Amino acid sequence: MKDVVVIGAGLAGLECARLLEQRQTDVALLEASDAPGGRVRTDVVDGFRLDRGFQVLLDSYPEAQRALNYPALSLKRFLPGALVWHRGSFHRFADPFREPLAATGLLFDPVVPLMDKLRVLRLRSQVARMGNADYLEHPERTTRAFLQDFGFSEVIIRRFFQPFFGGVFLETELATSSRLFEFLFRMFSTGSAGVPALGMGEIPQQIASRLLPGTLVTGARVKSLKRAKGIFTVEVEGMAAVETRAVVLAIEEQDARKLLGQQSRKQKSGSSRDWNSTTTFYYAADQAPVDEPILLLNGEGTQAGPVNHAALMTKVSRAYSSSRQHLVAANVVGEAPEDDAGMAALEQRVREHLAKWFGAQAQMWKVVGGYPIRHALPLQRSLQGDKGEPASRIGAVSDAEARIFLCGEYREASSIQGALASGRRVAEAVAAALKS
Repeated sequence: MKDVVVIGAGLAGLECARLLEQRQTDVALLEASDAPGGRVRTDVVDGFRLDRGFQVLLDSYPEAQRALNYPALSLKRFLPGALVWHRGSFHRFADPFREPLAATGLLFDPVVPLMDKLRVLRLRSQVARMGNADYLEHPERTTRAFLQDFGFSEVIIRRFFQPFFGGVFLETELATSSRLFEFLFRMFSTGSAGVPALGMGEIPQQIASRLLPGTLVTGARVKSLKRAKGIFTVEVEGMAAVETRAVVLAIEEQDARKLLGQQSRKQKSGSSRDWNSTTTFYYAADQAPVDEPILLLNGEGTQAGPVNHAALMTKVSRAYSSSRQHLVAANVVGEAPEDDAGMAALEQRVREHLAKWFGAQAQMWKVVGGYPIRHALPLQRSLQGDKGEPASRIGAVSDAEARIFLCGEYREASSIQGALASGRRVAEAVAAALKS
């Protein structure tokens, strides 16, 4: 008999299990795949470290600061700002508060109007004065509408905000909630984006290492969930069933609803929400196409090519390659081919686009890996707030009296911050329920 069975060892499930164990709760954490992490995993291929889709950690995330040991992760950070490709060259968008000399060049760069640059400073100053939950009190609209209402021109929206935050939201229409935009703009303004030296997969591995021996069981695919007289029986393929007083479903929403027998017609036919898709290609390059650990943005829109942003990962962390070769990540927003032919066609378009940026050398790069992710992030049109809490309310509880809990970033603002926050909230709700 376990106090709690947590199903799913993504970041939310890992953090929930860790915090419950801190409260002396007897926990079993069941993960269907061969390792923890969910979508936050890193594969080693031909000596290169490939994150499963381009990902970064914002070190100013409050939940990450609380949950993670940054020095142990050996975080390697991107330079603030970005290089934006427009009309045959890269233009530097620098943070004047952290790169004053580089920002001087931006001041006189005609790629965006001067008044837009001044509005960026005003927005940065505004979000810097915000508390981490203040955005939930603000009027909600789309990110595009927020930027337009703030006074930004279509030029800077199209050339900077669309590729930069399109890469964060994984949708370039900027239909995502303005509340999430304000929060993330604050995170970028007050901290840095980076990756662990050995890849993003080190984040779940660190949390998993803090669990008691035997808590995490991989290769444990749950078949069914039954409840009788206040006790749950969790049936697992090829393993003994587990009995428990409470269950946390830290898996995809449609999978959780299926276990609970709560599928709607829409859920039975696919997903209950709109998802943003993405594809990341990784290339091995003999020479570095850029000399900085900085994000490269497509400031010309999708008509110029499919690449939304790119980065030289070995300039961020040399450990992403075990040889002298460099690792280039190129990310596409809104496309995730379902077969090899589709991936080959998209890769060819990506390579031709990169050749416009870096010349003929890009045609010689070897493809190391490609990750099409159809369900990368849910489209977050709304984040309803209530006394500083996200729309999920207290810990995304499905039925506190029945001791069934839903957990995951989709219950919060979808991000590493949201996943860790959901894990913490659910752990607190489970602990309270077990005491009652």
